[in-house]
Amino acid sequence: MEKIAKVYNGLKLYLWCYLPFFAGLMLIKLFFSRDDIYFFINRLHTPFGDWFFPLITHLGSVAAAVVLTVAVFFFSKRESFILASAYCFTALVNFGLKFWVAFPRPHRYFSQKIAQAINDPRLQAIYYVPGVDVLDNFRSFPSGHTVCAFTAATVLAYFTKNKAWSLAYLALAVLVGYSRMYMSQHFFEDVAVGSLVGIALTFVWLVLTDGKGFAAAER
Repeated sequence: MEKIAKVYNGLKLYLWCYLPFFAGLMLIKLFFSRDDIYFFINRLHTPFGDWFFPLITHLGSVAAAVVLTVAVFFFSKRESFILASAYCFTALVNFGLKFWVAFPRPHRYFSQKIAQAINDPRLQAIYYVPGVDVLDNFRSFPSGHTVCAFTAATVLAYFTKNKAWSLAYLALAVLVGYSRMYMSQHFFEDVAVGSLVGIALTFVWLVLTDGKGFAAAER
């Protein structure tokens, strides 16, 4: 309980900003269908968004995880180790969920509807961001980029002394999640659950690694 309290206190501001946000996401999901949310977001494309979101989405990539881990290493070996191991832990669980659920990504999902001749005029007006390689498989749920982004945000929020910065980390993670929907790589629930998976598993990992092994080493 002492370790849980320690991690909670280190993430208090971050968590209490995230929880109402997540509750809002659940309310949206309660009142609107998967298709309705997708098509609403699909109508919000702009030239700026088509440039910005394919860039910001890389913050949830494996490459970004490696770069951030290396960057943190120069400031704190201990924190770099925890960040790297948290990435591995959340990614492992997330991949398991992806293969277990095996839900189609938006492109595959709507292609199936078009093939079934479902009468929905919105199917003929789906917008795909130019230059983006839209994935077409059964690994949509949860969003891996979102899990990765929220894993990093949670670890950074925990170790950053000025907790006001945790809001910036949270905002960046949210933008990564939104980018996955904007680019038609994921559905709303993929991203919403991905954010929860990233935070919840990272919280557990911070508790488990506190004071153990290399995680206990001095900076």
